[in-house]
Amino acid sequence: MGNCLVLQEKKVIKIMRMDGEILQYQSPLQVQQVLDEFPGHAISNELPVVTYLDPAMSMRHGQLYYLLPPKKPAAQTSDAGAGVIRIKLVITKKELKDMLRKGGVSPDDMLSFLQREQSNRSTEKERSVEWRPTLESIPEGNDFCW
Repeated sequence: MGNCLVLQEKKVIKIMRMDGEILQYQSPLQVQQVLDEFPGHAISNELPVVTYLDPAMSMRHGQLYYLLPPKKPAAQTSDAGAGVIRIKLVITKKELKDMLRKGGVSPDDMLSFLQREQSNRSTEKERSVEWRPTLESIPEGNDFCW
């Protein structure tokens, strides 16, 4: 008669954060349980990310998963337009070439440009209000003949 020693392998699920830290959880585990600890994040089983895992999905031990930072919200296209501002911009070809050379325009640059244009227009309107034509008087009567 002998003694029997059985080693049981721990069923560990490993999730790598974007900073390289590996989180370990005991199996069984669902994706939603991890997402509850990291609101707004997503989990994928491959990099580069093709799809995000469904929160109701069970994770398997022995596989490495990736915890991804919060997804950036896409531009909202709802009827209310909440958070979306549409701007129509008229620029010269030279200004367009400058923008493309820089690689585009940030929202802050666009806002400062619009504010500058607004102040330029307001000063032009003030100048136009100040200017009045000077007219010489036109004589009336029969003193002037053709």
